[in-house]
Amino acid sequence: MKNQLHTTSVLALAALLGTTAFSASAQSTVTLYGILDMYVQYGKGDRTETSVQSGGISSSRLGFKGSEDLGNGNKAIFTLESGILADTGSYAQGGLAFGRQAWVGLSSSTYGALTLGRQYVPQYNTLDAADPFGTGAGSAAESGVVSTISRANNSVVYTSPKWGDFSGTAMVAMGETTTGSTSNGNIYAGSVKYAPGALTLEAAVSQFKRATNTAPDVYFGLLTAGYDFGSFKLTGGYQQVYNLGGNPAQDRQEAFAGVLVPVGKDTFSAGVGAGKAKDVDGSSATQWTLGYTHPLSKRTKLYGFLSHINNGSGTAYTTTAATGLGPTTSLGRDVSALLLGIRHAF
Repeated sequence: MKNQLHTTSVLALAALLGTTAFSASAQSTVTLYGILDMYVQYGKGDRTETSVQSGGISSSRLGFKGSEDLGNGNKAIFTLESGILADTGSYAQGGLAFGRQAWVGLSSSTYGALTLGRQYVPQYNTLDAADPFGTGAGSAAESGVVSTISRANNSVVYTSPKWGDFSGTAMVAMGETTTGSTSNGNIYAGSVKYAPGALTLEAAVSQFKRATNTAPDVYFGLLTAGYDFGSFKLTGGYQQVYNLGGNPAQDRQEAFAGVLVPVGKDTFSAGVGAGKAKDVDGSSATQWTLGYTHPLSKRTKLYGFLSHINNGSGTAYTTTAATGLGPTTSLGRDVSALLLGIRHAF
């Protein structure tokens, strides 16, 4: 215990001195940031359940990000971000210390950025940007009705600068497997975005190399679009997935769409997502969601979401939020949930 206290004191002092040192330099910055998002859920699947959970519209998190000015528009950049389950105080993402993001790299105002570490897959970023619920509460991507794989370890990501109205991202991630082909587990992914103003169009593709020599590769192809009319915004996307989970029977067709309507400082939202496996009976499922957010300040907001999933006879999707779990449900049983929560960012 004495050693733990000593270690904790040394780390705290190092963090304080580090913060002071960075603050004293006009060319370097380090920012401590985070989100705490908690909600009460009343839901019905196999049974009626009431729970208090973390991660409704956003995952709770604690992070550090920083940059060092290298001159001529060049910077060294980094992010370390932990996912937190604030209802229990434990780590999210399977207990990883920095499970959300952990990367370092270089950026240039002329040439873009090159970063290495645990990072978001371009397909996920594209989906998140077009999802009317931002892959949080009510999102068909969180429930699994619309498929995504969010992060990749051992990845190298190039993010372009804006070329007129265009920008892009490319990723290569090493599977680093010890048996079979040396390319097993690798990820190759990219996205292209066109945003001339109120219109946004984006395309993303991913190839997840087979986990073993006998499994098939997994492919994602996603197209999204959005248009901001001022008084409301429409957004949506269509996706095809091949061999999801390494299963040749899981060739999926998926789509989602929604509308966001600002009313004063508040925002009302509505959306639908649907997916099915090709030629698989009972694989169709559809999720419907209504949402409302009310900001109390720039950092704090209240929210309420009502979501319902029509499950096919072979599906058991539930209304998962950013990290919070939906009600337990069985194959073919529909599920509904009401979420009332608070989100505070710092």
